[in-house]
Amino acid sequence: MSTSTLKKLLVHTYMTLFTLPIIAMIIWYFLAATMNFTTGQFSIDNFSFFTEPVEYAGVKLPLIWPIVLNTLVYSFLIVLIEVCISVPTAYAFSRLDFKGRVSAMKFLFLMRSFPGITLIIATFFILVQMNLVNTYTGVLLVAVTGSLPGRVYIMKGFFDEVPWDIEWAAMVDGCTRYRAFKKVLVPFVLPGIGAISVFSFLGAYGEWFLFKLLIFNDDMLTLAGYLSKLVTKEDQIMNYGLITAIGLFYTLPIILFYIFTQKIFMKVNLGGAKQV
Repeated sequence: MSTSTLKKLLVHTYMTLFTLPIIAMIIWYFLAATMNFTTGQFSIDNFSFFTEPVEYAGVKLPLIWPIVLNTLVYSFLIVLIEVCISVPTAYAFSRLDFKGRVSAMKFLFLMRSFPGITLIIATFFILVQMNLVNTYTGVLLVAVTGSLPGRVYIMKGFFDEVPWDIEWAAMVDGCTRYRAFKKVLVPFVLPGIGAISVFSFLGAYGEWFLFKLLIFNDDMLTLAGYLSKLVTKEDQIMNYGLITAIGLFYTLPIILFYIFTQKIFMKVNLGGAKQV
C-alpha cells in the first residue's frame, strides 16, 4: 500500500469515526419519533404537526409552515444585510488609508471581546426605549450587530490576499475604483462572500435565544424558537416523540445544506496574513 493511499485511508477512517455520533443522533431522532418502544409499533402520528397546530400539556403552537417561512425569510435577510455591510467595510479596511482606520479595526476586536449575554440587559432596555421589542427589526439589529465584526474580519483577510497590482492595473485601464472593486476584486473574493453567507445563514437558522427574549407572539417564531417552546416547559411531562419528530424536521435541512456547502467552508481565511 502506497503512502498516499494510506494517508487517504487514515483521513477517511478518521472522518467516518468523527461523523458516527451525528449519524447515531439522526437515527435516534427517527426511531424516537416513529417507534413506540413499549409496544414496538411503528407510527407517524408524531408528524401530525405537518398538517395541524401543535397542542399538548398546555402548550399551543401554530401550524409549522408559517414558522418555516419565518425562518427562511429571517435567515436570508441576515445573509443579505451582513454581506451588503461586511464586504464594502472589509474593502475599506483592506484598501483605503483613512484617518482612524487602525482605531476602527481595534474597535472591531473590542466588540468581539464581550460575551453577548453580558450586554443583553442593556440591549433589551435600548430596544424597549426604541419600541423594537416583539419586532423582527429589533431581532435583526441585535443579531447583525453581534456577528458583523467577525464577518468583516474574515472578509478583510480575503481582500488582503488579492494583490494590489490587479486593482491598479484595472484603474490604469480606465476603471473607476468602484468598477475595479465590482469587476476585478469581487470575483477574487467570491469564496469569502460565500463563506460569510454560509456562516450567516447557519447562525440565523439556529437562532433561538433572541426570539425567546425579544419575541412574545408564537406566530412570529422561527423553527429554533418553535422547538425551544416545547423543551423549556417547566413541571410538564415532555412528549419526546413529538419533540424528536420536530427536531428531525429541523435538523435534516441544515445537514443537507452543510453537505452541499462544505467546500466553501474549506476556503475560509480567518483574517489574512497582512498587517493592519
